[in-house]
Amino acid sequence: MGFATVALAARVVVAAAFLVAAIQKLRVHARLATELAGFGVPRALVAPAATALPVTELLTAAALVVFARSAAPAFVAIGLLALFTGAVFANLAQGRRPPCPCFGTSSPAPVSARTIVRNGWLLALAVLATGSIAGAEVWGVAVWTALLGATTAMLLMRA
Repeated sequence: MGFATVALAARVVVAAAFLVAAIQKLRVHARLATELAGFGVPRALVAPAATALPVTELLTAAALVVFARSAAPAFVAIGLLALFTGAVFANLAQGRRPPCPCFGTSSPAPVSARTIVRNGWLLALAVLATGSIAGAEVWGVAVWTALLGATTAMLLMRA
């Protein structure tokens, strides 16, 4: 199994993570603006962000799959994940530990180092997803997707 196999598996897992995050945000859309404000999004940007965020995540997830031979969607994912991670760092640096609206509903657990680890994992997968998928092996993609997906699910549940 070559790097192309891992790159495609990483792309699938990142797309799935963005899809789940977007769907969860859409499910609680009425509360999302309040949660974003509590996370530190400036008041003037809360309403537009509550609408744009799940749409952007959906489009990114779709682009990762539809344009699988292009690295551009993976770079968009890297940018979004870096922005999200920066927001978590900013909150922690200011001594704030609000619940994270990252996957649609804030959990009672505040942002913490675990949130940073989770985002770091997703960032690493997005970096892998920038690689060429030419020559990816179907069975290898299935195995790597299962492994990376299980690890991601575990990190999402713990963060």
